[in-house]
Amino acid sequence: MGMAIKSELEHLPHLNSSSEVHQISVGHKAPTRRVAVAVGLVRFSNSQVMDMIKAHALKKGDVLAVARVAGIMAVKNTSNLIPLAHNNVAVEGCSIDLSLVNPYSKTATTTSQEKGKLGELKQPAGSFGGLRIKVTCESTGKTGVEMEAMCGVVGAALTVVDMCKAVDKEITIADVETVGKKGGKSGDWGIFAEGKEE
Repeated sequence: MGMAIKSELEHLPHLNSSSEVHQISVGHKAPTRRVAVAVGLVRFSNSQVMDMIKAHALKKGDVLAVARVAGIMAVKNTSNLIPLAHNNVAVEGCSIDLSLVNPYSKTATTTSQEKGKLGELKQPAGSFGGLRIKVTCESTGKTGVEMEAMCGVVGAALTVVDMCKAVDKEITIADVETVGKKGGKSGDWGIFAEGKEE
């Protein structure tokens, strides 16, 4: 193994001195308040989908309501999906915000009371718009909730795909990422460090 690669691997906490995977110990850490925010985009490939979501006309039901519940369920099941995530993370709060994005727009129009707090997307939604998903998780504990927030985004996004695929065979999920975290040894990062709390 080259020295440069070995040096990089030494910074990966899930690898031991023999480069074997293990779950890191957080027993020595003091509990702190943790917050993580993750986002993602479901991109539509035809104009029918957005109209049907707005009209609650899809056969499987209310897409936004079901996606919110699916996102919360995914947050709760993170350690069952991600092998090295710590189990029983006490998520004390979880909000799922779903926002329709008009064609070619980078600005999300929220469907909830959080109007104006979603910021801009990295790339335009495309020719037929999409649905932006934002998940915020909060906890007081010894490990962060970034994976919980990202699992929430993916769970909600996959549910939107499942409920819309009958009318949009080419629907896609894009740009899933953590955009901010607060608390823990590494401190505030992303939108929290920049003073751009969403």
